[in-house]
Amino acid sequence: MTDGEVFDVERNRRWLLLLAVAAVTLILGAASATGVMYYAGWRHTPEREFTVAVYMVPDASVEERSAVREALGGLPAVDGVRVEDEALRLTALGRDFDCSPIPVLRASAGVDRVRVTMRPLGRRVGAVLGC
Repeated sequence: MTDGEVFDVERNRRWLLLLAVAAVTLILGAASATGVMYYAGWRHTPEREFTVAVYMVPDASVEERSAVREALGGLPAVDGVRVEDEALRLTALGRDFDCSPIPVLRASAGVDRVRVTMRPLGRRVGAVLGC
């Protein structure tokens, strides 16, 4: 083996070692970043249960109630619209709740108030959403 061939073999070993160190560093960096994010609280967001309750004024007409029921029917509901405690209610599932239909419901004739609540899940607390 000549000096030139020894130099080429040595250079190839250095490149191989450099690539191995870079690969191990990349894997360790990704694993440690994932571990830090998990430890800091970043996890998959579970689906939550949201309840929309529309309270009608006592003298609301049948047409007003059916219009509100129809508007509620446009929201994604698990069990449909139901009447409970003088209010029209529905339950929706999701990671978050889209409040965009709520102002339209509030402005409907015969509606007294609208309340959207997020039920507790495990150690996560529930809340009344300010839609």
